[in-house]
Amino acid sequence: MLLQTRQIAEVAARIEQAYYRRSPRWHRTYSDPRVWEVAATLLISLRNGDPSIPLDPELYVASQPIHDSPADPWRDLAESTSARRYRRRVEDIIRRLRNELRDELKIAERRMRRGETIEQILFSKSRRFSPLGRFILSYRAGRQDLQDRLLRAAQEQHRSCPLYREACRDLLPLSSYPVFQIAPGLEIWAREENSAMSPSLN
Repeated sequence: MLLQTRQIAEVAARIEQAYYRRSPRWHRTYSDPRVWEVAATLLISLRNGDPSIPLDPELYVASQPIHDSPADPWRDLAESTSARRYRRRVEDIIRRLRNELRDELKIAERRMRRGETIEQILFSKSRRFSPLGRFILSYRAGRQDLQDRLLRAAQEQHRSCPLYREACRDLLPLSSYPVFQIAPGLEIWAREENSAMSPSLN
C-alpha cells in the first residue's frame, strides 16, 4: 500500500509539472490539488489493465488537447476521455514505429535481391536503417554473430522509446527482443561481451 501511494505521488508530481510546462499561463493556485492524484490513478490503472501502455506522465499530458483559456486540469487530465485519448496516442505511435521498421526491412530485402550481402547492408552508413531494423534483419537471417554486434545499439534505440517493444511484436519474437521484460517496468539488459543480464527499472 505504501509503495502504491508513493507511486501515485511520484506520477502525480510529474503530471503536474508536465501540465505546467504545457500551459505556462495557468495559475496553480486556481486548481484543486487532488486533480493530479486523480489523473495519476487513472494513468496507473490504465497501465495495470494493459501492460503495453507505458507509464509515461509526460506523454499522457502531451496526448491531451490542453485548453489555455481557461486551463482546466480536471477536464484535460482526469476524465475517462483523457485515458482514451492517451491509449489512442500510444496506439498511433506504435503503428507508426512498426510501419517504419517494416519499410526498412523491405528496403533491405530489395537490396539483398540485387546482390548486396547482409553485412554490407547492416554495417552501411545509410540513415535509412535504424539499429532495431538492422537487429531484426540479422535475426531473420539467422546470424547470431551479427545480432551480438548490433545488440547495444538496438538496446539504446529501445531506451529512447520503449514503445518499440510493441512495434516489434509482429516482426520479432518477444523472446528475441534485445531487452527482456520480466514485468512492466522491470527489464533485463543483455551485455554482448558475455551475454550476461543486468536489471533495469523504467
